[in-house]
Amino acid sequence: MEKTLLLSSDKKCKRKVEGLDDLISRLPNEILIYILSFLSSKEACRTSVLSHTWKHLWPFFSGTLNFDDPSTRMDIVFGRKKSEFEMNKFVERVNSILKSHRASTLEGFRVKFELNYCYKHHIDKWIDFAISKRVKSLELDLSKCTFENVYEFPLERVKVSVGIKSLTSLTLVRVHVTSELLENFLSSCPLLELLHVSSVRGLFNLKISGASLKLKFLHMHCPDCKIVEIVAPNLEYLGFDGIIDFHVDYAPRLLNVCFVGSSYGMRNAFRSLSSCLDRLEGLMVDLIMLGKDKLKFPKGQKLTNLRRLKWRVLAYDGMSLRWLVPSIEAAPNLRKFTLELSCINPSRKRKFRKVMKYPNEHLGVKEVEIVGFTGREIDMELINYLLKSATKLEKIVITPRCETVKTQNIKGARELAKELEKNLPIGVEFVLL
Repeated sequence: MEKTLLLSSDKKCKRKVEGLDDLISRLPNEILIYILSFLSSKEACRTSVLSHTWKHLWPFFSGTLNFDDPSTRMDIVFGRKKSEFEMNKFVERVNSILKSHRASTLEGFRVKFELNYCYKHHIDKWIDFAISKRVKSLELDLSKCTFENVYEFPLERVKVSVGIKSLTSLTLVRVHVTSELLENFLSSCPLLELLHVSSVRGLFNLKISGASLKLKFLHMHCPDCKIVEIVAPNLEYLGFDGIIDFHVDYAPRLLNVCFVGSSYGMRNAFRSLSSCLDRLEGLMVDLIMLGKDKLKFPKGQKLTNLRRLKWRVLAYDGMSLRWLVPSIEAAPNLRKFTLELSCINPSRKRKFRKVMKYPNEHLGVKEVEIVGFTGREIDMELINYLLKSATKLEKIVITPRCETVKTQNIKGARELAKELEKNLPIGVEFVLL
């Protein structure tokens, strides 16, 4: 009896769903197309199987066309699939979808796949398509493509295309670009707020300038680039390689900075940004420390307004992180300090190096997060300093992680973290992830 009722209920639900689908399909096409705009490109494409109505509507999708195939990319990397065959297959799929597309505008256009200069004819057409749709966000990521055969972005498209003026976000990865190209983008796209160029070649010097420039987010990872001049009244975030010499002449709204590189690059970055470091609210440093050279924080440099400080460090296990202390003490209003630590070549236990520890009322840090905790001298020296000096500390979060160490050492780090909990000052919350 109970089963019969359930089956009967299922049939009623099915009829209700089918009826609802029919009701939705009867809505005006304008409303159905509006509904499509809230879906991803893959979901919009799938609606074509719902009914005859939907089959003819999905080409009017006006959201972001996202062409990415991460599983195939991984298969190519590990040799499970042939690169050239998959490239051709990917290009055919993109061309087929673009050919059937009917909407007059697009929110975004994104391509992420390993494609080289041999496919320039197709990629040029994709860019023409995106610009003709007055796209707002354009992302071209040709990751893994070798620099010897890299695709070159066509400058003439930027100079003559009216549709480029709608662009608010531009991301170019593993693409050959020039200073002239990017400067044309900046002058031709009055609404551009985000510019991300990574692993690009051909860019040596760049001038980002303009009283009416709306640029808020700038990230640059360019091996060839040496000098960048910035006059950007609305810039809020800057990310770059430390080897680039930045001349920040005017960026009154710059509050967050991230730089990546070696100890030499860090020294250069601190020097380049010395005029605006004191007003930053967020600072992240991604540092590789594999030599004997140590980073010395600029003497007398203040981080007066800094609220969030994050160091991501790759270092030998036997090294010391005591040199991070001056950056913490330079920020009297610091609220959160984060250390993401990756250790390689675990060494024998070394002598514990003392760090000056004393209650510091001027140290405002309230939360400490350690990711990659080892419980060894490399991080414990710094943690002991913070526990003794940060009188306003409220919370400490520990995530043990040993990527290059044998698995059993993770358990050891976790046990050491529990031992650390026993020695915390009264009132400090401890979280072990």
